[in-house]
Amino acid sequence: MPSEWTLPVPRTARYATLGTLDDSVRDCWMVCHGYGQLAANFVMEFESLRAPGRLIVAPEGLSRFYLQGQSGPVGASWMTREARTHEIVDHVGFLDALYHHILAKTRQDGLRLTALGFSQGTATVCRWAAHGQVRPDRIVLWGGPLLPDDEMRSAREQLARIRFTVVVGTKDSYVESDALKKEIARFASFGIQHDVITFNGGHRLDADVLRQLAAW
Repeated sequence: MPSEWTLPVPRTARYATLGTLDDSVRDCWMVCHGYGQLAANFVMEFESLRAPGRLIVAPEGLSRFYLQGQSGPVGASWMTREARTHEIVDHVGFLDALYHHILAKTRQDGLRLTALGFSQGTATVCRWAAHGQVRPDRIVLWGGPLLPDDEMRSAREQLARIRFTVVVGTKDSYVESDALKKEIARFASFGIQHDVITFNGGHRLDADVLRQLAAW
């Protein structure tokens, strides 16, 4: 049997922004895309949130792949089950470094921070809040679940300090009504404060709901 080892190496991560990256920023949104998306495309879904003093930052998952065979459109992923623990550490470190980079660019000691995860990105923002150096003021889980129960048991103390909002479309084929009820029950079982917003739509973002979230 071969021996398998790991070696931490530096690499170049990518992110996209909407808004002016300067010292006028007071409201920062870190938004994590779903499976197979790219940051530059995903961040455009937040065009309705453009406002003076608000910055939308979309980090991109560190794994990219062809969406159709061996050529054509490319997407990104946050992680798979392979080398799972190391990928979690890498992505938490990436998001920490990116947020501190944004702080340095905006020259702020602290910003109002919303962390939004869409689909696969919901687990990423939860893991960042649980294991990273940064504590968001609010987490929005859109069309995706909390962490698995085994991870929640160790993360509940950190996550219980943060207000959560769950957003799901009534026609989301990935989140059926029974599954949503079970997921909401999980929030209660782990003592996580939360609100639930539903909208008439599928597995996608919704501009009206985004504006509602920004107004809170």
